[in-house]
Amino acid sequence: MLRRKSIALSLISLTMVSGGLVLGQTTQATTPSPQTTQTDKPQDAATAATGAIPAQSEPVTVAPAQPAEATPAPVPAPLSPAEQKAADNKAALDALLAEATALKTSYENSRRGRTRAPVSLSAFRSMELRLQMAAAADPANASALDMANAMRMIQYGILQPSVQIAAVANRELYAHEMGQRMRDDGMKVEASGRGNSTVRFVSSQMTRQMAMQLVETAKIPEQARALQFRRVVFSSGRRSWTYDVARGRLR
Repeated sequence: MLRRKSIALSLISLTMVSGGLVLGQTTQATTPSPQTTQTDKPQDAATAATGAIPAQSEPVTVAPAQPAEATPAPVPAPLSPAEQKAADNKAALDALLAEATALKTSYENSRRGRTRAPVSLSAFRSMELRLQMAAAADPANASALDMANAMRMIQYGILQPSVQIAAVANRELYAHEMGQRMRDDGMKVEASGRGNSTVRFVSSQMTRQMAMQLVETAKIPEQARALQFRRVVFSSGRRSWTYDVARGRLR
């Protein structure tokens, strides 16, 4: 009996000792050591610091836009024969007007002393004829007719100095010839004034009635207008009467 009690007590003691050992080991494993705590703190700080820094985004490469395929232009419909002829005529007229404009510009530059290039009268005459033909082919070509008139005026401008010289000489010649014809009647005829613009019929027997008779019978007004006289004067030496060529009356 005593032996059974001793064995039971021994078993109880052994069980308590084993339980203490197990409890001690468990407590020792569960409680963190100071070394372990200190070692883990820098790692936690590093982890916290790493989490605070935002992650840098990777650059996104965008593929270049592909150019859209060009839409082919529609092929124009072919012109009819009438349309083609009209287009050709317009192109020819435009080229002719451009040539005439250049010729006109050359004349303006020469007249204003910007160039010393000689001016050809025949070039303007030829251009005038070509423009007149273009205007006659199509009456709607008002621009061609206007340019033809401009070419004609340029010719007058070129010839004006020569025409003026010839007109002065012609007026003087007329006075001389009339003086020769009327010398036997005691009439003296002479040209005077600037550019010989006045013709004078002088006779001691001159009266207003005689002046009117000369105007009507000698065709003096027609000849005076043709020669661009401005005035015709009939004088007796003491009195005079003037025929105004522009107004066609004696006063």
